[in-house]
Amino acid sequence: MFGKVMLLLPAVIFVTSATAQSIYEETVQTRNLDPNWIDTSMEEYQAQISMYEPFRARVVIDCTDADPEMVILMEEGLSDSIGLPLLQQWIADIQSEKYTAELVEISYAAPEEIKAFLDSLYDLGLEGTALVGNLPAAWVAVWDTQISMGEQLPCDYFFMDLDGEWLDLWIGYPKDSLSGQDGFYDTFQGELDPEIWSGRIRVDNLDDLGDPVEMLQSYLARNHEWRVNGDPEPVKALCYVDDDWQTAGGIYQTAMQLLYENVELVDSSAQTCAQDYEEIRLPDTYSWISPHVHSNPLTHFWQPSAGTTRWDEIVPIAPPAHFYNLFACSNCRFTTAKYMGGVYSFASESGLAAVGSTTSGAMLWFIHFYGPLGGEASLGEAFELWWDYIANNGLSQPELNWHIGMVLLGDPSLVPSMHLTGIKEPDPAHSPLQVVVVPNPSTGSRVSVYFTMPETGNATLEVFNLSGRLVTEQAVPNCTSGMNEHEFADIQTGIYFVRMTEGGFTATRRFVVIE
Repeated sequence: MFGKVMLLLPAVIFVTSATAQSIYEETVQTRNLDPNWIDTSMEEYQAQISMYEPFRARVVIDCTDADPEMVILMEEGLSDSIGLPLLQQWIADIQSEKYTAELVEISYAAPEEIKAFLDSLYDLGLEGTALVGNLPAAWVAVWDTQISMGEQLPCDYFFMDLDGEWLDLWIGYPKDSLSGQDGFYDTFQGELDPEIWSGRIRVDNLDDLGDPVEMLQSYLARNHEWRVNGDPEPVKALCYVDDDWQTAGGIYQTAMQLLYENVELVDSSAQTCAQDYEEIRLPDTYSWISPHVHSNPLTHFWQPSAGTTRWDEIVPIAPPAHFYNLFACSNCRFTTAKYMGGVYSFASESGLAAVGSTTSGAMLWFIHFYGPLGGEASLGEAFELWWDYIANNGLSQPELNWHIGMVLLGDPSLVPSMHLTGIKEPDPAHSPLQVVVVPNPSTGSRVSVYFTMPETGNATLEVFNLSGRLVTEQAVPNCTSGMNEHEFADIQTGIYFVRMTEGGFTATRRFVVIE
């Protein structure tokens, strides 16, 4: 089982060269370039779906002899359609690698009732959830000061922040000063950092691309296959940066290299276009693709006048990539039929997950996402840690503008780095020697290794880089039976493995160092 290293992390703020204010002022916000596009409103969306029902929950696959660390919340009746064998395999995979887990079907209840249910499980040790099927969404109204327009959006961060105050105090937007309630959360206060992580899997509105149940069955089958077989060698990722963000391409690439050593950067205006993206990049054998491009839920708009990539062009290309970071306005708006984030993740034959936004904006401060991923975090853990950095001191207006629509699509328990092991990691279940690195990611000025010894003795600490080269070796004498701590410092930015050896036992842990 993978150790839950990330759960031991203290709250750490990493120093970067840009100030929190300047990065929002200096970065062009992703936006929809179609002047005729009108997003589906909350009223139109709710007119297409069922009315809220009283909250009901039925355990389909329980978590025996333990409280769940992950709960899969599934639309009522969907488990019978998918079939228990696939769902049991999914639960077994999650539990063998990372978390105790159970699957619960719930009614189409108000988002507030679902949140209250998650909160009750959080008190018992819940770490995260996956929302599967057509389940409700909370809606938020934000006046985006950067693009001077109001935006109404579905917001899954509502389910991650269990103790913040989300209020509906205004009709329209706060700037309109018309007090009242209109069904949109518009005021956010109190402790706004996340308590749990979440992911969403929705395919019923992708039915133009196939039968939704078969799509879910295929998704779960390749989820299991990837957990067993991993990525084809050599593993590589793509950082594809269109014109408005070219000057920051190297920064984005460096952040991605905290997870993948081999990251190809394409950031020249002559290259970033629809033809290059569709004919050369998408068919290539990347494991992770990060397109930075103006978009709406159904289309990428390559600049200047460099063509478009539509939702219905993705599946015929059959991209081999498993993971996507869609720096692409509203590409993950899961309430819109044929939304591209869902097409990438669920309708293509290899997709597993995508992170992106349901409105204008996207992810910034990438090191706080890719750093944890490089340190063996699951997608959910990394997403939560990124949000923890964003919301640490509340949410400023620029942070709301850019990030409130951020959502993780796909199975949040997946660990993208689990197969990227330059050094074989012994199965902790068969070794009495255990090792944890804190903090992970680290700034390099101080790295603490906590390890348990089965008996007193002398240990050896070795640090290897991703290619397997020995970086440092240190003797750790006079260790006691039980928990021990050893510190080392001055490790350069990168991905490493620390290996502790004592007697005939070894234990290895992956960790990341950022600036």
